[in-house]
Amino acid sequence: MKKTLNGYVIGFLTASLLVTGIGYAANTTTLYNVLVEGVKIVVDGQKINPTDANGNTVEPIIYNGTTYLPVRAVANAIGKAVYWDGPNYTVYLGNMDGKLEYPTVMLKDMDSISDDFVIAGDLVDNYGNQYGSALAKMYINSQTYEYLLNMKYSRFKCTLFIPEGTFYDENAVITIMADGKQIYSSPVMDKTSRPVYIDVDVTGCNDFKIETSKTMLPIRLADAGFYQ
Repeated sequence: MKKTLNGYVIGFLTASLLVTGIGYAANTTTLYNVLVEGVKIVVDGQKINPTDANGNTVEPIIYNGTTYLPVRAVANAIGKAVYWDGPNYTVYLGNMDGKLEYPTVMLKDMDSISDDFVIAGDLVDNYGNQYGSALAKMYINSQTYEYLLNMKYSRFKCTLFIPEGTFYDENAVITIMADGKQIYSSPVMDKTSRPVYIDVDVTGCNDFKIETSKTMLPIRLADAGFYQ
């Protein structure tokens, strides 16, 4: 079905972001007349349904005779990772030049389908390092924190630390499972343990679980998030 959207608010002033559907890159809003024709995308004979990072449908558009396709949908169809570096207004396809510093979504903002982490107030570890945010397990008992990723992300990153001033003489371990397989197990942590940086591959994963051992030792996940 062909239809014209008069005054459609694009909000993207650079060509790279006009076609991505990944994020907002400009402070200025510009009005364009664009054409939505129900454009189909077929890769190697297979039709794909373009969506954004949240799974919402993204329509290809035609502007001034040029067809703009959503980068994420096309990249996923050809097996390329897509990275959106919001603060630097940059889209990466395939191998990324440098280290992506900003998670696509913070773990604290995701809905768990089992237990829920709580926001921790102690942001300094037992070696004096300070973090921007931290999550804590809720109870002394072992727990499982489970999330559905819908195969949207490529990495999970966080720092596991013991808060400053911890005095409990206990141990703690966390494990990470993805689609029923263990993909990470932490060292045994105690009150003297140094912080541990966690960076695991979750490409193509749907069911993601963080499992904690039964302990009174306060363990924290700092700046935890998923990256595309």
